[in-house]
Amino acid sequence: MILANERYDAMIRSYLDGQCSQDEALALLSWIAESEENREYFESFKDVWSLTAFSFDDDAVDVEAALELVNEKIEAAEVETKTVEMPWIRRHYKYVSGIAAAFIVALFIGFLVRNPFNPTVTYAYNIENESTYILPDGTLVNFDDEGTLSHPKHFAASERSVDFEGVAFFAVTKAETQPFVIHCNKMDVEVLGTSFQLNAEKNAERYTLDLYSGKVKMTAFDKKGNTLSQVEVNPGERGVLDVVEGELKTMTYAEVKEEELKTDHVLDFNNVSLNTIVQTVEFIYGVEVELPDAYADEKVTMRFSDKDSVDEVVETIATLFDLEVSKNEKTYTIH
Repeated sequence: MILANERYDAMIRSYLDGQCSQDEALALLSWIAESEENREYFESFKDVWSLTAFSFDDDAVDVEAALELVNEKIEAAEVETKTVEMPWIRRHYKYVSGIAAAFIVALFIGFLVRNPFNPTVTYAYNIENESTYILPDGTLVNFDDEGTLSHPKHFAASERSVDFEGVAFFAVTKAETQPFVIHCNKMDVEVLGTSFQLNAEKNAERYTLDLYSGKVKMTAFDKKGNTLSQVEVNPGERGVLDVVEGELKTMTYAEVKEEELKTDHVLDFNNVSLNTIVQTVEFIYGVEVELPDAYADEKVTMRFSDKDSVDEVVETIATLFDLEVSKNEKTYTIH
């Protein structure tokens, strides 16, 4: 009967779950090599492995196949000793078997240290699922439309990496030593701790990222993984990727609104500061608007169309706060 060693029992479970550090793996290897009993105890966990979805890469070590090959060679050597003098192998069969198994286990552990077993979790949002999803690090993802998000069960210590497709709002948990990277087909978004709206729908001609807080870096790649372009996006800006050309650029809030006015023929402000609205109006219509400081931070929801003149827009803003407007050429004063 093999009695469990609590220390190594926990270490083996950690190792099988892909959370074992290199030092722990080496300690576990040394323990396995100490005795036949330890090796047999370790091998008892193979049944658990057979129930997992773990698969080896082409260059990895197949423990079962390797052990079987070693045993076949040893058995062959036993037969050959009848005609070829190799009595040492027969006398030390158990010793050779243990050493060979320990060597194979060492290779196996080395593979897992480099490529730990860490299953991928995929969340697919549609109308039947919850739109809000929480990642292992606490990062909030709120989907606006159908999309998918794939991530490892456990994030690596050096990086939090996910694959994303769709439209969603991200509120990333801050971790300065563990960057958060979103892979979107031919584009990566790297952040430390921030919030933004990301539109990276499948087959879209362009991806957009509207940044609300923090800072992000967007990188575009070609089919071979070579970097094509890279930009940093600051709060209040939009990062835009032309998927076909692989070109990245940033747009200010005013430029985004101007583009929306040209394409949608509507200028829509939703709970935006009055100062931001005024700056946008100045940019789009090429005028100057003087606003009392006391009203600059007031949050406003307003909607205009391209048929509204600048006079009508400024007058609407003033009326909203029961103020008046005076005009001198291209300068409007709200008071």
